[in-house]
Amino acid sequence: MPSKGMRNVFFKSPSPSPSRTAMIPPASPSRTFSESLMDENIEIAESLITKWDSTNVSSFANVTSLFHADPHEAKQYLNSVRDLQAAMQHLVTENSSSEKIVAAQNLMQLAMKRLEKEFYQILSVNRANLDPESVSARSSISSAARSSTSDFEESAESEEDEFRFWTELDDSHSDVERVSMIPMADLKAIADCMISSGYGRECVKIYKIIRKSIVDESLYHLGVERQISLSHLQKMDWEMVELKIKTWLNAVKVAVKTLFYGERILCDHVFSASDSIRESCFSEISKEAAISLFGFPETVAKCKKTPEKMFRTLDLYEAISDLLPDIQSIFSYESTFTVRSQAINSLIKLRDAKSIVDESLWIGKWWS
Repeated sequence: MPSKGMRNVFFKSPSPSPSRTAMIPPASPSRTFSESLMDENIEIAESLITKWDSTNVSSFANVTSLFHADPHEAKQYLNSVRDLQAAMQHLVTENSSSEKIVAAQNLMQLAMKRLEKEFYQILSVNRANLDPESVSARSSISSAARSSTSDFEESAESEEDEFRFWTELDDSHSDVERVSMIPMADLKAIADCMISSGYGRECVKIYKIIRKSIVDESLYHLGVERQISLSHLQKMDWEMVELKIKTWLNAVKVAVKTLFYGERILCDHVFSASDSIRESCFSEISKEAAISLFGFPETVAKCKKTPEKMFRTLDLYEAISDLLPDIQSIFSYESTFTVRSQAINSLIKLRDAKSIVDESLWIGKWWS
C-alpha cells in the first residue's frame, strides 16, 4: 500500500456504517493509544471485509473477483486482514474476555471465505496461464514473481516503486511470462495470508484438487495411459507394444521437463511460506501420475524379447538414463522417494534386459 495511502488509512477514520455499528461493540471512553490503534485497525478491516462479503447473495461482490476488479484494493484487503489478526492477538493478550474478540473472529471468518473463493477463481480462470509450459518457460520465475508480491508484504511501498516494477516487467519479460506471473503472485499472496491466519488447509485442498486434475489431463493428452500390467502387455501384438513405446518416448521428456518441472515451480512458489505444505501438495499432485509414467519401462523390460525387438528397449533405457538427473531434482522431497525409486528400478531392469540380449547375441555369434 502506498505510504500516503497508509497515512490516510490510519489517521482518517471512515464514517461508521450500520454493519460496523452492529458488529463492533462501542469503545470505552478511556482508552490507551494502543487500544485506539487496534480499534482503528478492526474498523478499517471491517469496512473492506463487509464490502466484499461473499456470503451476501445480493451483493455485487458475490459475482465479482476482488483481485481482478481492483488489484490495489486487493492489496489493501490483505493488509487489513493482517492488521485484523494483529488486533486480535493484542485483544487476547490484554483482555481475553473482550466482546471485540468475538466480533473480530467473525470478521476473520468472513475474510477467509472471501479469500478462499478468490483462490479458487484465480486457479480456475487461469488454467491456461498457469499451465506447466507457461510456468516452466523461464527458470527465474520464482525470484521474479517474489518481487511482484513484495507490495503485499511491505505495506509502505510507494506508488513510484510499484509503477517501476510493472514497467520493468513489461520491458524484460514476454507476454507468456507476464500472464503467468500475475496469477502466481496473487495465489502466493492469498496463500501466505490464509496460512498465517491459520486457514491454510482450505486453500491447500482447493489447490490439490485443481492442479492434480491438470497433471492427469496433461498426461492423458500426451497419450500416457495408467499403469499397464505385465500380463496385459504380454497379450498384445508387438506392433501395439511398439506403438505404446513410441508414444511413451515422445511423452516422457515433455512430462519431466515441462509438466512436472512446472508443477514443482508453481507449488514451491505459491506455498513458499510453508515447507511442509508445498511438499505435501506437490507429492499428492504428481506422485501417482509419475510412478505410473516411470513404471512403464520396467514392465516392458520384463516382457520376453527377441534381439530384433531390443532396439526399443534400448531407446527406453537411454530416455530414462538421460532424464534421471531431472527426475531426482524435481522429485527430491522425501515424500516422493517412491518416484525416484521407480525410475531407478526401470533403469536397472532395462539394463539387465539389455545385458541378457547382448549375451545371447555374443553366444550366437561364437557358436555360428
